[in-house]
Amino acid sequence: MPDLYPERWLFELMMLLYVIAVTGFVVLERRRPVSTMAWLLALIFVPGFGLAAYLVFGRYRVGRRRRLRARRAVNPTAATSQLMSFETSMNELDEPLRGLVRLALNVSDAPLRRASSATLLAQPQAAYLAMEEAMRAAQRSILLEYYIWRSDEVGNRWIDLLCEKARAGVRVRLLIDDFGTLRSAPLLFQRLRAAGGEVLVYGPMRLRLRWPGRINFRNHRKIIVIDGTIGFTGGLNVGDEYLGRGPERRLWSDLHLRLTGDAVLGLHAIFLEDWLAATGETIDLNPDDPRIEREILAELFDREPAGSTGPLVQIIPSGPDLAPGLGIAAQFVAAIATATERCWIATPYFVPDDALNLALKTAALRGVDVRVLVPLPRNNDSKLVSLAARSYYDECLEAGCRIYEYLPGMLHAKYLLVDHTVAAIGSANMDVRSFYINYEVTAMLYDRGVTEQTAEVFRGQLAHALEVRREMRRRLPLAQRLGEAFARMLSPLL
Repeated sequence: MPDLYPERWLFELMMLLYVIAVTGFVVLERRRPVSTMAWLLALIFVPGFGLAAYLVFGRYRVGRRRRLRARRAVNPTAATSQLMSFETSMNELDEPLRGLVRLALNVSDAPLRRASSATLLAQPQAAYLAMEEAMRAAQRSILLEYYIWRSDEVGNRWIDLLCEKARAGVRVRLLIDDFGTLRSAPLLFQRLRAAGGEVLVYGPMRLRLRWPGRINFRNHRKIIVIDGTIGFTGGLNVGDEYLGRGPERRLWSDLHLRLTGDAVLGLHAIFLEDWLAATGETIDLNPDDPRIEREILAELFDREPAGSTGPLVQIIPSGPDLAPGLGIAAQFVAAIATATERCWIATPYFVPDDALNLALKTAALRGVDVRVLVPLPRNNDSKLVSLAARSYYDECLEAGCRIYEYLPGMLHAKYLLVDHTVAAIGSANMDVRSFYINYEVTAMLYDRGVTEQTAEVFRGQLAHALEVRREMRRRLPLAQRLGEAFARMLSPLL
């Protein structure tokens, strides 16, 4: 019988070559095995959609930034980690905590320093007022780095304030993420440039065939540094929605941190590292002409150490261009492994990788009070991530973890506290994207007072949350279980 499809062999050959090619590309990137398998399944079984998604979101194009950082004459984070005058003795820390300090220092160049003060800002309105007050009092410089900056009442008010300070002679630098500000009017930032401020964009979203995977790596950090002596970081972006005035009128609960003293140097160095990366190839490709780098780094050395005597702090950067598989994911897992009494977590997105999932379950099985606070799914701004999060509930509850869903609105706070001496507050969620894809920053504080204040914030949020119980999970309809399972299957790609 004649072959009805004489070109079938050619199609099969092309498919074979395609499978071999995509397998080689994905495997050679040496990502996590579960992520590798997920991308291979998508690329092979839904080739059109899978290939488009991979080109935009899946390609690991961070090796170039690693190489360019290595070629610089001086790197801010590495340079400041060598400032012995800022080093703090670890003698007062027990050995498990010393191990955490060494881990962050070895992976992220994050030395242990002291803050003169560390103030928790648990209400968005109070946090905005504190940041605006600090910016109004600035004498020399205001450095800001944000993922989202809306062109609404809050966003415009801040730009007005920055324009006023720039015209008064204060050096104003603003670094924004292009993806996070897609909905913002370009004129907003042009006003600041016209007033004498400097504005740079991280990861421009222009279409390019050469580096389409760059879209996937976003700068999720939230940093403000005032005169090199006052710093802010945490979960808050800039916009009306965080005050409950967004289109959905959803109430937001968040947590921000105000630091003063020597510890601010860590935020300052991370900002300058990102500023150099966003400035362009002129700096990176000129290792023999580090004049611009020296000018920028001079900002870090133009004051004497304050000799702070407050809480011990490490400012820990993380991102895909740092040591693969380490960064903030390893820091959180290591911190949880030291827990003997309690481990409390608040996060809007709970999609743990295998290491974090195992750490939480084994901590609970060891008798540690493990509690995870997340938003109620209908309040979460990412329904798919919320579904994926719920797929982890059953095994965590089985191990003895306690899970709570925050009822009043969107819980956007991102923090972890362990026992009575460790609190981590920053921009990183407990999910795969924050651990392996985004650029994040976390302040890890080793201080009983700050840890207890963080615990009070957690208890306050817990008072407005519903505990998820195993019997509730047994009554789930089949459609919801299927939705959770499907979302979990996609979780390595989220």
